[in-house]
Amino acid sequence: MIKISGLNKIYKSKKRKKCHALNDINITLPDTGLVFVLGKSGSGKSTLLNLIGGLDSITSGKIEVDGNNLSKFNESDFCNYRNAHIGFIFQDYHLINELTVYENIVLSLDLRQAVDRDKVKNALEKVDLAGYEDRYPSELSGGQQQRVAIARAIVKNPRIILADEPTGNLDTNTARSIIDLLKQLSKDCLILIVSHNTSDANNYADRIIELSQGKILSDKSRNSKFKDEITLKGKNLIYPAGTCLSDSDIKLINDNKTSKLIKQTDKFIDTAPMEQQPKRAYIVNKGLLFRKKLNLSSKFLKNKSLVITLSSFMVAVIMVIMALAQTIITFDGGKIIASEMMKTEQSSVLLNKAVAKEKAELLDTNYRAEINEGDINAFYNTGYNGKIYPVFNVTVPISSVKNTLGISSSNFGNSIYMKEALGTLAVDEEFLKRKFGEVKYLAELKNPYPEGLIITDYIADCILASNKNYQGQEYTDILGECRPAGWTYDSVKINAVIYTGYKEKFSSLFEKFYSGAFKKTKDYYDDKEFQRFSNDIYSSLGYSFSLNPNYSEVAYLTRDFGSHEKTVINGKEFIDNSTPYVSFQNIDECKLFGENTIIMSYKKYNEIFGTSYDTSTIKSFTPHSITLTSYRYYDVDNQNPLYTVEFTIEALTTASDTFLIAEEMYPELEKTMRSAEVYCYSLYFEGTDGIGDVLDAAETLNYEPQSFSIEGVHTMTRAVEVFVPIFELIGIILAVGVVFIFVNFSSKMINGKMHEIGILKALGTKNSTICVVFGIQVALIAFL
Repeated sequence: MIKISGLNKIYKSKKRKKCHALNDINITLPDTGLVFVLGKSGSGKSTLLNLIGGLDSITSGKIEVDGNNLSKFNESDFCNYRNAHIGFIFQDYHLINELTVYENIVLSLDLRQAVDRDKVKNALEKVDLAGYEDRYPSELSGGQQQRVAIARAIVKNPRIILADEPTGNLDTNTARSIIDLLKQLSKDCLILIVSHNTSDANNYADRIIELSQGKILSDKSRNSKFKDEITLKGKNLIYPAGTCLSDSDIKLINDNKTSKLIKQTDKFIDTAPMEQQPKRAYIVNKGLLFRKKLNLSSKFLKNKSLVITLSSFMVAVIMVIMALAQTIITFDGGKIIASEMMKTEQSSVLLNKAVAKEKAELLDTNYRAEINEGDINAFYNTGYNGKIYPVFNVTVPISSVKNTLGISSSNFGNSIYMKEALGTLAVDEEFLKRKFGEVKYLAELKNPYPEGLIITDYIADCILASNKNYQGQEYTDILGECRPAGWTYDSVKINAVIYTGYKEKFSSLFEKFYSGAFKKTKDYYDDKEFQRFSNDIYSSLGYSFSLNPNYSEVAYLTRDFGSHEKTVINGKEFIDNSTPYVSFQNIDECKLFGENTIIMSYKKYNEIFGTSYDTSTIKSFTPHSITLTSYRYYDVDNQNPLYTVEFTIEALTTASDTFLIAEEMYPELEKTMRSAEVYCYSLYFEGTDGIGDVLDAAETLNYEPQSFSIEGVHTMTRAVEVFVPIFELIGIILAVGVVFIFVNFSSKMINGKMHEIGILKALGTKNSTICVVFGIQVALIAFL
């Protein structure tokens, strides 16, 4: 039962003009019967049908179908409602051309997940199309197609069939057979037919509703007492209104001219109000199974192989290019470097701080820029999770070769042993365990020095091989003060020698060396095994170690002073080519004066202050104060003093030394000046996690890696990363291109199937199902 109350439907045009398609419609329709809705074009007939079928929205008022208020339905409810309650029959049949007769009909059952071949067979028998299951709509006549549409509507036993001009495109005989069929079906359900054919309405309708300009003009039902015949009762000739007279009817009238003509009651009379209360019919929420969606999608793809192939090929080409672009965009130099380190069994990276090129020529060959605490924190801020250890410029003096604090071509000469160590690492015992396993001492002092160092057996072997003072001796002979032959300064204290197992690990390399395979220095550097060996040198073998947590405070005891500094007196640089550093000497003569006093060479005084003292005039010298300030060589602008000391020059002397100082002052001043000579010159990074970011930051902070493999790999990764912004742009353009192809393909597929989408919506197909059906097609292209 359908109850319509105060129904209004207003359309708004693009020019915002309102069209009142339905105006305050109030009707009640029964559960069964054949109801015709008549009226001129634009009277609101199809709008009424669409509102009852849930294909259009209600402006105001209410439609109740079997106790369900359509005005409260959402889109999903309407789909379930059309699926379960409504069967549509259209003037243009609205069959899906890609589906067979059987598939068109069974689609109504698929949407209810109630497929039954017998139901399809019975529906076809009712419309007299048994045996036509495998034909396509294009193989049928118009009347046969309309019968398929009817079969599709009735196969699910709908409560209501809505037919919009079902015979409009059919010839008279076919149209009559269709109306006869609908009349027969109306015994079991309610059938609403929108039509212009008043003759069919008069002959078949149980009820006729006539609309005009959106309003009900009349609502009449068939008169049960009406007889569609002419009869003679006595002298009264009784005839029906609006009937077509046959020849026999005309003869009967002519033969009874004297009879009284009596018009019989109308065939249709005003529809009486219905008092019946509808019973609530619940609507089941069902839809197409996924395999059915997949099947329907495949049907829609018929005859689309060329479009799919071309689209797939275009997308494939773009995706290949995008993959290459993505490889560059997501290029992780850090992972590549870490992988290379693992291949070469390298677990650490050594970074040296460089100085500007214009300042580098001012430095000694063994000088490195000083590293401060801020630089170390800067590396931690990159996300590096490993440990960073400072490397001090305190080196074990292996031979008299001038230090470069790194492996160079002159470092090895024709020997596999280094001519110098790489500096001192301030570590803990856990570090040594990670590098060498359980620490095994081959020689050690019972009373170690606070500033004393631990060296590897490799460094010890270097000393025994290259230092003339220790050739032919044992590890124990190296312990204590160690000084190269011919050196008078830069000695160090050695507390212990530890076992590393380097000879066993690189036995094949040493076999080549002892067999004379290495003829030239270049032969070392071209050898893969030597490259692994050099990585181990930078990783562990080439250092001395201090376990003293306060090593930086006592390291000055191992250094002479003044060798890496420039001195400025009263703002003027102290220059002496023969002695490029300030010399202090402890002599008794200085005890005659007070604290912070010095005696100065008259020649150096004349050089600094532009005076002309000589041996005969130095006694007339007037004491005065000076300020002595020390700077690093590379501090060209003298912005960062290492230390500043105030002195009073009490007298000038003929001695060759630059300064003479009292013995009581010497130790403290020596500590000040020596401490300035000991500094962190390199950073040791233990672990590979985040090492790529560290190396990127190293360039910004002006650091250089000191490794054969890492330096080359990092240069390569940096070269690749230069192209990342370009490929990011290419990637974006290509991504837009892929989206355009997908959208263009999808829109063409959907626009080409709007007719079919309308049919699916009328059958009760949900929007999500339609999206899946067409989405599968797009996914197919993506898959291909």
